[in-house]
Amino acid sequence: MGKGIEALVESRLAAMSNDRDRLTKAWAPHINSVEGYFEKQGKSITSNDKRNIARCLENALLEGGIKSRSSIFETTDSSAIQFLGIQLPVIAALLPSLVLNKLAVTQALDRRSGAVFYLDVKYGTSKGSVTAAENMMDAKLGHNQTEGGRQYASVRVTGEALAATTTGTLGYFPVVTGTAVITDGTTGEVYTVASTDGTTDTLTGTTSGDAGSIVLATGVWTVDTTLYAGSTIDYKYDWQTGGVGGSTTSNVPEVNIAVSSSTITAEDFPLKALFTLGAAIDLEKAHGLNLEDELVKYLGGEVKFTMDHLGIDLMNAASIGAGAATSPGTYTATPSTGEAWVWKKYQFLDFVEKANVNIINKTLRAICNFIVVGNDTARLIRQLAPNFVPAAGLNTIVPTGPYELGTLDGRIVVHDPLLGATEILFGFKGDNYLFAGFLFAPYIPLFATPTLVTADLKAQKGFLASAGYKVVNPGMYSHGTMTIV
Repeated sequence: MGKGIEALVESRLAAMSNDRDRLTKAWAPHINSVEGYFEKQGKSITSNDKRNIARCLENALLEGGIKSRSSIFETTDSSAIQFLGIQLPVIAALLPSLVLNKLAVTQALDRRSGAVFYLDVKYGTSKGSVTAAENMMDAKLGHNQTEGGRQYASVRVTGEALAATTTGTLGYFPVVTGTAVITDGTTGEVYTVASTDGTTDTLTGTTSGDAGSIVLATGVWTVDTTLYAGSTIDYKYDWQTGGVGGSTTSNVPEVNIAVSSSTITAEDFPLKALFTLGAAIDLEKAHGLNLEDELVKYLGGEVKFTMDHLGIDLMNAASIGAGAATSPGTYTATPSTGEAWVWKKYQFLDFVEKANVNIINKTLRAICNFIVVGNDTARLIRQLAPNFVPAAGLNTIVPTGPYELGTLDGRIVVHDPLLGATEILFGFKGDNYLFAGFLFAPYIPLFATPTLVTADLKAQKGFLASAGYKVVNPGMYSHGTMTIV
């Protein structure tokens, strides 16, 4: 049965991969147009970007009832890309241009409702202070922090509980000679190995006259003074000749994989543009501009703005909500008496490291690898060279929404002009949805309807974007503030 299930899983994974590759190939002309546009900007799109673009194009095709790929969206072709730039309608070029791609794991949905999966690794065998079914690696909280948990994958048995008595049998044996240490839970007295004859280790307590022994082959221990509750023993066992209860078939501690999931559902972002044919004619005569193209460009930018901001707003809320990493507090930008302003600025780097450590402490599996800042914090960071490296073309960017400012000690910095001027969001982006703080799941980045003209010569054009948003692990975020000069 196990082999059958394994074969089924491998078959399904292969089928999913083949389906993604098939879609990418089918939508190659559109994807190539997008890729060519970004190459002219000195940028590139990843293979995952291409797969997400193809998936979303296919979704739009199915949702819109369009007959063929060749007739999709009159504005979505290579010539429109040159005109519209990254505000392309945005179906194809919108995905790679979102700043949210820098902050969240992006995985296109193949249906309106999907699932986010979590993998938890649980201890399968009780060993030392570890009890079977406890979490070894929690998808949200990281690794078990106890000493016994840290040493589970070893021959060391740490913190095994002993009854309040003078004798008992250890959980694992045979015991490796010279390794046992008993600690009384109340008095703190320690029994260590004083000598051995090869079959039994003799123990000596730190209290004068106290003694004991351990039979190596059977794990039977004795002490001459009754132990108190909470007493423990540390030792090593010979896994090649024994194990749990001396068993040679249960000699290696086990782990179990638990899979859980939660639903993510795409939400819609509908817009409708209304205009008169007279206005369109006047604009073209006066300025040579096509009003319909300008609407697509503008509303494409608005959709991009909305998608980016919703994601940032949700992450920012998670950073100050339940389960978030501890805040580093408030960074005070005002120099103290006699302190040079230049050194005060660079103290901000230590403030960032505090947030980084707080995220590590909370999750034991994530770090701070991006920062989102408001206007005043962006002003400060831009002065922190050489630690700050500006993004290419930084001073040519029109900040109508969140944009990549650069990197600070290798961390991506995003400047969001609409974030609180003194707010700072610290966060982690993983490389897949199993290792994510936040998941962005586009379904349709932008669907543009044909233009409808009514008898009174008024025109309308509809737009619909659809995407899912999910805070996966708030512990991967921390929130700080700063006071300005």
